[in-house]
Amino acid sequence: MKAQLHFDLEDTDDEMEIKRCLKSTEMALVLWELVHNSKKSLEWKMEADTINRYDALDMVFERISELLEEYDINVDKLIN
Repeated sequence: MKAQLHFDLEDTDDEMEIKRCLKSTEMALVLWELVHNSKKSLEWKMEADTINRYDALDMVFERISELLEEYDINVDKLIN
C-alpha cells in the first residue's frame, strides 16, 4: 500500500497542514516524553521537596516548554 499527500503551497490552509505533517513525529515524541518520562521525574522531584501547588504547576509547564524547545516545536507556527 502507498499513500500520497498533496498540498497546494499557495493555499495558506495547505501550507499550515504540511507544517503540521512535517512536525508530527516531533509532536508524538514530546507527548511520549510527557506521558512516560516527565511525569515520573516530576513526581520524584515533588516528593523530595515540599512545594505548593503553584510551584508544581510551574514545574509542569516549564517541563513542557523545555520539551517543545528540545524538539523544535513552535506551537504558534502550527496553529496560526
